[in-house]
Amino acid sequence: MARKPAQTRLPAPFLRRITLLPDQITDRASYPFDLPWLVDGFALDFTAPVTIIIGENGTGKSTLVEAIAALAGYDEAGGGKGYRPVDHSTALAASGSPLASALRAAWLPKVTNGWFFRAESFFSVARYLDDAAREGGGAPPDFLS
Repeated sequence: MARKPAQTRLPAPFLRRITLLPDQITDRASYPFDLPWLVDGFALDFTAPVTIIIGENGTGKSTLVEAIAALAGYDEAGGGKGYRPVDHSTALAASGSPLASALRAAWLPKVTNGWFFRAESFFSVARYLDDAAREGGGAPPDFLS
């Protein structure tokens, strides 16, 4: 007999599930809707306090995380709620946030405050701190190393 998975002891907020809404996709041939794992019936259940997403470069890991951030109301570049540090309209890299329009999220409860932090966000902060130290005449902490 299969054991029922243990419920998390992690306090809310907690994302339980994301589900694809196929009727919200207008062009399956365009990014991000052309990702091979994004098929009708796609759903992802989050059953543990920490989820690790792995895959080859270009398979859509960041796209999925950016879409989840957008569902929670965060900018895909990182930052706090409602914080939009950059105009993304001329960005060279395509964002995963359009995927959010075709996903439904089940929250327990929905995230209402916090910070979306990704590696690229850290690099920007580290670069800023290194530059600020140099401009102040001090030895840079060299966070990027």
